Amino acid sequence: MLAELARVYWYTVEFGLVNQPDGLRIYGSGILSSSAETRLALEDSSPHRVRFALPRVMRTRYRIDDFQEVYFVLDNLTQLLDLAQIDFMPLYGQVAGLPALDPGELATGDQIIRQGTGAYHRGRQAP
Repeated sequence: MLAELARVYWYTVEFGLVNQPDGLRIYGSGILSSSAETRLALEDSSPHRVRFALPRVMRTRYRIDDFQEVYFVLDNLTQLLDLAQIDFMPLYGQVAGLPALDPGELATGDQIIRQGTGAYHRGRQAP
């Protein structure tokens, strides 16, 4: 349960994006702490941008040592505040039997806002 909750924190408070009428905006402090990741999150074609879905986020591993391969996008900041009111117990049960997803993996049912190319991370892998 702790891993799933940590993923929610990671993909919101640390690395969250929100859709605004004039485009994507950052609200995650982890992104804001790096000008390079700010550019990657908003402008680069490499990462996926996927509409925020709580069970999906709870299953998605994250990178602690590099830029993210996927950013989850809230429709508005009210969605973030609503997370404080959610009973997570039924959600833990819902995702318990499902496999964790790798950071750059897209899943069936994802609402993709922008599918990434993965070029940044492919370029960093050793030949």
